[in-house]
Amino acid sequence: MSKGNRRRHRATGEIDRLSPELRDTVDQMLLSGKSYREIVEYLSENNVGLSQMTVCRYARRYLASVEEIKMSRENVRMMLEEMDKYPDVDTTEAILRMASQNVYDAISSLPKERWETIDPDKLLRESTALIRAAGHKKQIDSQLKSDTDKALSANQTLLFDVLSKKHPELYEQVMRAIREESS
Repeated sequence: MSKGNRRRHRATGEIDRLSPELRDTVDQMLLSGKSYREIVEYLSENNVGLSQMTVCRYARRYLASVEEIKMSRENVRMMLEEMDKYPDVDTTEAILRMASQNVYDAISSLPKERWETIDPDKLLRESTALIRAAGHKKQIDSQLKSDTDKALSANQTLLFDVLSKKHPELYEQVMRAIREESS
């Protein structure tokens, strides 16, 4: 099976195979900062014999996944804040803004000596890809607005044609109202 086709399987260690109640308690103990020794003692009291190293391996995986979830939540929170600040911004635009800001932050925080080890071609490719994504989004937004304006104009023309032929008095009232609003 090739690397790209491989499914990502969650590691299943001894703690993963515990009853949900015991595993949840172990998770809570890890989150509250209990020591591995305390967790091993708790499990021993519940007739489960595991080593501190087993708990340590599980803790590394579990706490890493908790950290990933925290980061994801923070990214969503930042995106929603961006969208609240700018109601006209759609999700894609908010993500592009966040990505651009993160790239800028990463670039601006690099120490001078690190710049000497960066492959300029790679930096330019990645910057260009981000710029292209933003440009592509603007092009799509512009095309969508243009298509919407064309459809609205066609429908408006059709409506006015029907009104002028079938309801001339209503057509005159509508036109008068439009002229008054335009002045």
